[in-house]
Amino acid sequence: MASAQLVEKAKARIGTVLRDKWRLDTLLGVGGSASVYAATHRNGKRAAIKLLHPELAVEKDFVDRFLREGYVANKIDHPAAVQIQDDDVTEDGNAYLVMELLEGYTLERRLRKKIAVPILEALKFTEDLLEVIAAAHEKKIIHRDIKPANIFVTKQKVVKVLDFGIARITEAIPGLQPGATQMGMPLGTPAFMPPEQARGRW
Repeated sequence: MASAQLVEKAKARIGTVLRDKWRLDTLLGVGGSASVYAATHRNGKRAAIKLLHPELAVEKDFVDRFLREGYVANKIDHPAAVQIQDDDVTEDGNAYLVMELLEGYTLERRLRKKIAVPILEALKFTEDLLEVIAAAHEKKIIHRDIKPANIFVTKQKVVKVLDFGIARITEAIPGLQPGATQMGMPLGTPAFMPPEQARGRW
């Protein structure tokens, strides 16, 4: 969970306009590396903006990994992988991604509220999740951070997988670098890591 200070900094951005195009309307969430906003383009189009935290924007590795998320997610070409529509850098040097705007909830939010998931619904979510993971693996992409916070369920009960920022690409793909993280460096959320990932054994 993000610190109160990060949340306050993120809230201070509400109402600002990025590159004379995107107005940040509401704060949807704050993570360890970025904040996500509902935004409106000057032409009226709605989208979600994922904005890298300013303190990370000075680190080239963080910026490269952050922008890479869009290329990886779109490469999978599956309806359950959130589509990234654009990327850019703000006037003050923060990288951001323009994503499809989703309405619904993450499984983490549902679990926090202690709302039970009916068995048939849980099975359907699992089936949909396995489908997109399989589609990613066919493209030689491993997500590496599958957890309730990264599984979104829309109002139409459609599963969407979020955050391909630390995905591993196991072979060369045109336009993508296979080695965006150091070998043996554990990345992800410890409570949801498979043992081999936690040990940095690829």
